[in-house]
Amino acid sequence: MHIMTTALPFQTQQPIFGKVGGIAELVHMSEEDRLKYNISLDTYRTNLSVMKNERAEGRQEGLIEGRKAGVAEANRSFATKLKLDGFSTEMIQKYTGLSAKEIERL
Repeated sequence: MHIMTTALPFQTQQPIFGKVGGIAELVHMSEEDRLKYNISLDTYRTNLSVMKNERAEGRQEGLIEGRKAGVAEANRSFATKLKLDGFSTEMIQKYTGLSAKEIERL
């Protein structure tokens, strides 16, 4: 304890004493309270893991949707250029995959 209070700067002493205090509280808990604490901690960690996983899945879905939108925009841009150069609707459909109605709207 003497080394902790003299060798460590004050800023690092506070978190250490907080952690030691938390450990002391756990040690003095009754068996029933410790069981409730562990269940609560497991529930918290499970919920945290689920939220992280959902965020990652949402991010992945967003990337896929973004790519689809980017490809669609590139196809419309390419179709517009082909249309301006006088290509037929059928030819533009062949190279872009756009429908005739989409090409007419360009």
